[in-house]
Amino acid sequence: MKYLTAAIAAMLWTSHATAQDKVPIAIELVLALDSSASIDRDEFQLQLDGLAAAFRDTDVLAAVDRLKPLGVAVAVIQWGGPGETRTVLPFTHLENARDAKAFGFRISLIRRWMRASSTSIATAIGDAAALIAGNEFEGHRLVIDVSGDGPDNGSADLDAARKNAHEAGVTVNGLAIEAEDKALKGYFRDWVIIGADSFVEPAEGFVDFARAIKEKLLRELRPLES
Repeated sequence: MKYLTAAIAAMLWTSHATAQDKVPIAIELVLALDSSASIDRDEFQLQLDGLAAAFRDTDVLAAVDRLKPLGVAVAVIQWGGPGETRTVLPFTHLENARDAKAFGFRISLIRRWMRASSTSIATAIGDAAALIAGNEFEGHRLVIDVSGDGPDNGSADLDAARKNAHEAGVTVNGLAIEAEDKALKGYFRDWVIIGADSFVEPAEGFVDFARAIKEKLLRELRPLES
């Protein structure tokens, strides 16, 4: 965890030093998809399909349009155990509905790259925070959107990861996929989310993921003045 903290600190320093070169935007958003061993091929595909559908939805497209002229920068990662995170879509600047539709199409082309060894939510948060710190954008809001179907069972320090993100000005929201654990929303509320206006959106199993991710995005893509 010391290495993770040091890495985030170094990237935050670099971000501060080069802030004048960064692109100002309304929101930086990392969508972190659970690729742990508890999720089978079909369940993971439901996550991808639901996310792609959200970026084709007229309500979500309108939400992106309302962020003009700054827009939103979105990245997608797959996460599991320590060292297993992969950025499957790098930060992409969505300035309007057309950009958002194109991003949804790119999501539909994603394939699962691994079935991770464990469920390390701490790793997901830490790696997503580092991705935010090291990109070319300067967002008014910084958000990590963690989707998962179970509690953290990895070796990294979850409480430290979320507090480090919070200290860096990042809000962590959660999408609790209650396929087997019907109390997962409470776990995410107590142990995962952190920051101003952070929240948990529950999904009643993977078939409900598409609805849940749409509702979550609509809350996260709200205008800056709201």
